[in-house]
Amino acid sequence: MTGTVKICSLRRPEDGIVASEAGADFAGLIFAQARRQVSVEQAAEIVAAVRSRPGNTTRLVGVFVNDDPARINAIAERLELDYVQLNGHEPAAQFVAIERPVIKALRLPAGTTYDDARVIAERFLDALDPVTALLLDAHVAGAFGGTGQTSDWTLAARLAAEYPVILAGGLNPGNVGDAIDAVRPLGVDVSSGVETNGLKDHARIHTFVEAAREAFDGVPLTLNPLSQRTGRGGLMRSPYRHRSYANKANQAVYIEAPLPESGEGIWGEGLHNSESRNP
Repeated sequence: MTGTVKICSLRRPEDGIVASEAGADFAGLIFAQARRQVSVEQAAEIVAAVRSRPGNTTRLVGVFVNDDPARINAIAERLELDYVQLNGHEPAAQFVAIERPVIKALRLPAGTTYDDARVIAERFLDALDPVTALLLDAHVAGAFGGTGQTSDWTLAARLAAEYPVILAGGLNPGNVGDAIDAVRPLGVDVSSGVETNGLKDHARIHTFVEAAREAFDGVPLTLNPLSQRTGRGGLMRSPYRHRSYANKANQAVYIEAPLPESGEGIWGEGLHNSESRNP
């Protein structure tokens, strides 16, 4: 299985170059108010460094939290970002206003049932403009990612069997192989797990990517990964083909059942906190 690897929260041009050299499929830049936030000017330097590296194939992802679509689009256009990742409690109806393919982050509280998780997943995959993938992160009250806490691998595995899931939360070079074996996700995402003293550790980035690649090689392919796409096209498939439609990246998305009428009350504490922290 050729899964995808995302190195998130880059803050220095040299971090971006190393992520590209290591073979990361995606590099994330935080534009929300958080300890790993970068300005548009800083991001531009990182983007230029990544794209100037000969043979670069790493794509750039802008991470936002409860932001105005107009600002998201303006930053994405200025930097020519490939994807937008939404880490807040953005409604599915907002995605149609985003001019880049969207990755939606979910932080499912402890005790979330599989059925409730499906309601949430299908809310975004059944939107007028479906998301490209769901990023499953650990739930920490008041935080919007980047906490280093491990997510629920058991629940993630059940969701990854049906939906395009990127696993995040507490991953590092030492456990990413076990995580891939257990969850079999479309991809993995890491931030603090490749840091030392709050800065990206270049050796750990290389080790993480190598460990993820080795683990993905041993997992049967169930989804066509994001890394196989060219530009904004390509194809993503889940095991379910009862109903299909295309999202803004012209990717076919398949789900089995219609969205339940209501999924309110299952988001949990912290997902409605307007203060952006941690990513």
